[in-house]
Amino acid sequence: MAPRREETGARPAVVDEVRVDTHPEAATDEPRPPAGRARPERWRTALLRPVAHFPCWVALAFAWASVFPSLMPRSGLVQGVITAVAVTLGLAVGSLVAWVATMVWRLAGRPVPAVLPYGRQIFAGIAGVITVAGLGAWVTWQNDQREVLGMEPMSQVQLVPFVLVAVGVGLVLFVIGRSVAWLIRRIDRRITRYVPRPLAVAATVVIVVVVSVVVTRDVVATELLDRLNASFGTFDDETPPGVVAPTAPERSGSPASLVPWDTLGYEGRSFAAGGPTLEQLQDFAGPDAEAMEPIRVYAGLKSADGPEAQAALAVEELDRTGAWDRSVLAVVTVTGTGWIDPVSSSSLELLRAGDTAIVGTQYSYLPSWISFLVDLDKAAENARALAAAVTERWAELPEDDRPRLVFFGLSLGSYGSEEVFDRGSLDGSLAAATELPDAVLWAGPTFANPIWRDVVQARPAGTPSWAPEVDGVTLRGTPGEDAIAGALPGNPVVYLTHATDPVTWVNVDSLWSRPDWMADPVGPGVSGPFLWVPGVTLVQEVFDLMAGFSAPPGYGHNYDPNMPDAWVAVAAPDDWTAGRTLALRDAVAALGDDTPVG
Repeated sequence: MAPRREETGARPAVVDEVRVDTHPEAATDEPRPPAGRARPERWRTALLRPVAHFPCWVALAFAWASVFPSLMPRSGLVQGVITAVAVTLGLAVGSLVAWVATMVWRLAGRPVPAVLPYGRQIFAGIAGVITVAGLGAWVTWQNDQREVLGMEPMSQVQLVPFVLVAVGVGLVLFVIGRSVAWLIRRIDRRITRYVPRPLAVAATVVIVVVVSVVVTRDVVATELLDRLNASFGTFDDETPPGVVAPTAPERSGSPASLVPWDTLGYEGRSFAAGGPTLEQLQDFAGPDAEAMEPIRVYAGLKSADGPEAQAALAVEELDRTGAWDRSVLAVVTVTGTGWIDPVSSSSLELLRAGDTAIVGTQYSYLPSWISFLVDLDKAAENARALAAAVTERWAELPEDDRPRLVFFGLSLGSYGSEEVFDRGSLDGSLAAATELPDAVLWAGPTFANPIWRDVVQARPAGTPSWAPEVDGVTLRGTPGEDAIAGALPGNPVVYLTHATDPVTWVNVDSLWSRPDWMADPVGPGVSGPFLWVPGVTLVQEVFDLMAGFSAPPGYGHNYDPNMPDAWVAVAAPDDWTAGRTLALRDAVAALGDDTPVG
């Protein structure tokens, strides 16, 4: 502990600095080093002095917790980053607790408890045992999880990047943390010179919070967001490799279209020009049916000024292409960049031999994971505008002479689509979702989806969150299910979910409560053992979010194998059979998909 400095004058003596990493010998009467050597000694022992103290024990516990499995398997590199962040978080939490305890002891007039003798040696021994055990357990647990998901096992070689990255990133975070702590102590010392200690602590906290908020709001949320929009906006002007403007009048961006090709955006151009060819549609339909060129309508951010104008332009395109005469009209809420899932679109078009129309409008340049943080309102606004324009025109048609109206959203798109029907209660929302459209299909719902959240909360006690049994809702997507034989009766509300999808299950609630996905019985593809530690579990879940998009088919956020069955459930013709569903799966898989998730 830094020495107490007696000051002259009316001001009482104050503590020059409070350290949470006090050396055990600080409580003894051993002589202090000369004043001129105090600062060099502090930096030379910065890595050694805390090891016998509370923050390091917390960091060790957090490091052990970080190697436990979560929703998605992890590589050695990713695990190294997670462990480094967990250790840093443990040091921060432990230091805060130690600092508060030290203040309480001092205010109570009691001496700070001394550390046990041989604390460093005890810590080093236990840390060594936990490190060896943790490395071995991590490989075993990861391979168990990979086996469940049908992935190749990892080798012991993955321990090399794990350890190297954990040490390297950990040192960087340690230096950053020490620097921030040093700055906070400087602020605290300055304020303590002029006000009593309790007020100084409160003032320091206020300053740190205000500066953090200002930096986050003005630098990160504004300046960074502007730069990201500019960067991704430039990318949006490009065209995917191999994609050329369509010539069929049924497509937006064609010579006959009201929407110019160069306004569709990167993902809009991919959607308008993509999908199965007329020949492929005919091959799947067979000789007893006649395939049609599917209608694909799209309006980009540059196609019209604002969501209402985009929606109005999209309806004009639907009028122009004769979409109201098709058997199925799908209203799609896109993801962040404007992406419409090609597997989903192809599944519907093959299912109906091209007798379909699909419409969507773009609302952002940003990828979904960024849009989820900053563009949730835009997703909802876009979905409402398109839904209002399309349903108004659709409702004008004779009831027995209009297409089957299906609303669809995947991931962030499901959030926007749900907002169209959210009425604040589950009963009201389900009533709205079944009153006007003929069916809704929401795939990979996010944890923020209002209706999905109500569905999970309304499940009967004792039933798992990954399979909520709620009247009026049908679940699809669990691997291993039998092929569906036809469309569900009435106006079905269908959710396509995976128990392993981090987009659906990751939630900040894991900071204060054990996540539902850890509860027994765990869902298909979920593999333990699990250990919930507030903070550490959330860090694991954040990395799960990134891994979920590249998960094996049928797991995580990869819904490709399940899309055919889901569309059969909401849009299959009357004469459909389970055998045709199996054939549809094969036909969709044969088309392939090289389009990145938006």
